[in-house]
Amino acid sequence: MESIALQLPLYTALSAACLMLIQVALMFSVIKSRGDLNIFIGHGDNAVLERKIRAHGNFTENVPTFLIGLLLLELIIGSGLWVLVLGAVVVVARLSHAIALMANSGVTAGRLIGTLGTVIPTVVTAGYLILLAVGKL
Repeated sequence: MESIALQLPLYTALSAACLMLIQVALMFSVIKSRGDLNIFIGHGDNAVLERKIRAHGNFTENVPTFLIGLLLLELIIGSGLWVLVLGAVVVVARLSHAIALMANSGVTAGRLIGTLGTVIPTVVTAGYLILLAVGKL
C-alpha cells in the first residue's frame, strides 16, 4: 500500500477564503437592495435587483464545484504553482463577473473574463484530476 503524507491545502484555503468574502459581499448587496426597494421575495421586476440576485446565484452555482476540484487536486499533487494559479484566476474571474453583471445585463468584457476565467480553470482542474485518477487505477 502506498504511503501518503498529507500536506495542508493552504492554496485552496486561501482561494476559498477570498471567494467566501466575495460571496458575503454579493449576499449583502442583495440584502441592501431588497431593504431599499422593500422587495423581500423575488426581484419585483426591478432590473438592478434581478442582476444582483443573478450575480449571487451565478457565483453560488459555479464556485463550490471548482473548490471541491481544487481541494482534491491540492491534496493529490500538493501545494504547487498549478493550484495557486488556478485558484487565483477563479478569484479574479468571479469578482470580475459579479461586478460586471451587477452593473450591466449585456455582454461585457467583465462578464466574458469572469466566465472564461471560471470555465477554463474548472475544465483544466477536472482534466488534471481525471489524468491523475486514471494514472493511479
